Amino acid sequence: MSQFGDGIISVALPLLVLEITRNAADLGLVVAARLVPTVALLLLGGAVTDRVSRRLAMLTSDASRAAITVTLGVLALSKSLDFAELLVGSILFGAFDALFYPASTALLPELIAAEDLTAGNSLNRFSGAFSGGLLGPIAGGVIASTIGTSWSLIVDAGTFVFSAGCLIAMRSTPTPSASGTSMLTEIRGGLVYCRRTPWILWSIVVAGLANAFVFSPSAILLPLLFKRTLHASNFMVGAGFAAVGLGGLTGALFMIVRPRVKRRVRTMWLAWGCAPLVTVLFGLAPDVWTAVGFAFVVGVLLMVGNVIWQTLMQAEVPRDVLGRVSSVDWMVSLGLSPVGVAAAGVVAGLAGIRTTIVVPGVVIGVTAMLVLVVVRSITDLDRHSSK
Repeated sequence: MSQFGDGIISVALPLLVLEITRNAADLGLVVAARLVPTVALLLLGGAVTDRVSRRLAMLTSDASRAAITVTLGVLALSKSLDFAELLVGSILFGAFDALFYPASTALLPELIAAEDLTAGNSLNRFSGAFSGGLLGPIAGGVIASTIGTSWSLIVDAGTFVFSAGCLIAMRSTPTPSASGTSMLTEIRGGLVYCRRTPWILWSIVVAGLANAFVFSPSAILLPLLFKRTLHASNFMVGAGFAAVGLGGLTGALFMIVRPRVKRRVRTMWLAWGCAPLVTVLFGLAPDVWTAVGFAFVVGVLLMVGNVIWQTLMQAEVPRDVLGRVSSVDWMVSLGLSPVGVAAAGVVAGLAGIRTTIVVPGVVIGVTAMLVLVVVRSITDLDRHSSK
C-alpha cells in the first residue's frame, strides 16, 4: 500500500513542481533534496535500526512521512505551498527514508521462518512492483487529471497511515541487545563486517557500479534510444519501461514458485552479471520491439538477483548487525546513481546513445563474470552450504 502511494507521487510530484515554479530544473532540486539526506544518513539509520525494534523504526518512519506529506498536501490544497516548503519537506522525507530502508530489510527474518525468506522477499518485490510500478502511476495520472495534483499528497499520506496501522497491528518484535558502544563505533563495525565478508563486499561494489552506470541511466537512455535512434512513438517509450516492470513481476513470480535456489551466491552473480550484457543487446537492437524484448529480460534477471541478494543478507548476516550492513548496501546503491545518470546524459551527447548504453554494459558485465571466476572466496558460502 505504501509503495502504491509512491507510485502516485512519481506522477504527481513533477506536475506539482511545475505548477508551483513552472521551472523544470526545480524538479531536479526537489529529487536531490530527498536523495541527499537519505544517502548521508543511511549509515546512522542502520545503526539506529540495530539498537531499537525494527518494527518501531519502520513505524516511526511511516508516521513521520505521513505527517510531512499531509502537511504539504494541506498547504497545496490551500494554494499556499511554495517551492521552499516543498524543498524542506523533501529533505525531511529523505531523512526518514534513511531509517525505513535498513529497518525493512532487517525486520522480515524476525517475522517468518528462514526457509520462507526467498518466497517472502519474492512476494514483497512482486507486490511492490505491481502496486508501485503499475497501479500507482495509473492512479496518479487519474487523480491529477480529475480532482487535482494536490490531492495526490493527501492520498499518499493515507497510504503511510495504512502502512503504520499494519505495523501497529503486527505482533511485537524483539529489541536488539544493547552493545554498550557508541553509535560511531557501531557504524564502523558494520563497515568492517562488510569489508571482511567477501561475498558482501564484492556484491555491493560490483552491483553498485552496475546500478550507477548501467541501470539507473536507463531512465534517460531508454527514451533517448527509442525516440532519437529507433524513431519510436511515445507509446513505445512507455512500453519499454513497462517491459522492464513486467520482467520484474515475472522474475518475482518465478522466485515465489521456485524459492529453493542451489548455489545462491553463484546464481545471484550470474543473474546480475548477465543483466548488463543483455543491456548491450538492448543498445544494439535494430528495431523497437526487439529492444522491448531485451528490456523484459533485463527486468527478469535483475529481480531474480535482487530477491536472492536480499534473502542471503537476511539469512546469513547476524541479526545484530543486519541493519548496518543493509544501510551500507543502500548507501552505495543510492549514492552512486546520480553520478551515473549525470554522466550518461553528458556522454550520450558526445559519444552517441548506443555507445553510452553498450560500453558500460560490456565493461560491467565482463568485470562481474571475471570477478566471479577469479575471486573464489565470493562463493565460499555456496561450498559451505553444500556440505
